[in-house]
Amino acid sequence: MTAKRYGHVVNLDLFTDSYRVTGRAMVGAGGIHATLADPNSDFLEMEDAYISRIVKPGEIVASYDIVAFRKDNINFIVLQDRRDGIPVGTQHGRSVFVRGRTYPTFLTVPSFEIKGEIHHDGQLSPRAVLVSSMGRFQPIFVATASASLYPDISYSGDLILVHKERIGIFCLQESRTK
Repeated sequence: MTAKRYGHVVNLDLFTDSYRVTGRAMVGAGGIHATLADPNSDFLEMEDAYISRIVKPGEIVASYDIVAFRKDNINFIVLQDRRDGIPVGTQHGRSVFVRGRTYPTFLTVPSFEIKGEIHHDGQLSPRAVLVSSMGRFQPIFVATASASLYPDISYSGDLILVHKERIGIFCLQESRTK
């Protein structure tokens, strides 16, 4: 990775169908969400990556200084601090990603179930939420991802970015929170 092109380091956990990769990515001012939406690259690069199997999260099977992933093979990314994944998009400093009301949500991707909250303004339907959210990754706030076959294995974060094309089931709860 070239430090000249990017702005800051983001620590993250990236999940594919069978693996978890823990490391850090260099991203620009728009955060990881903007890096994932970059149409000029099909890849996301990470540094100091530790790779483990989803079913054995404590066992590291490999570690590398630099790794790359095709963005379309990423199921979701867990961030501990939502500020790493949400670019500021207004003159008042409020992110365009947290406008609207908060609704509980449940969704599935290969090998995982994810529960958390979405922020949405307008008609509440799974299609409306997925179409109106920017980019290829749906932000889920205060979220937990549990392995489908091993529900006691779970990962939590302040923000989980879920690849929209990998979503199998997307459920919303109409009763608002907050």
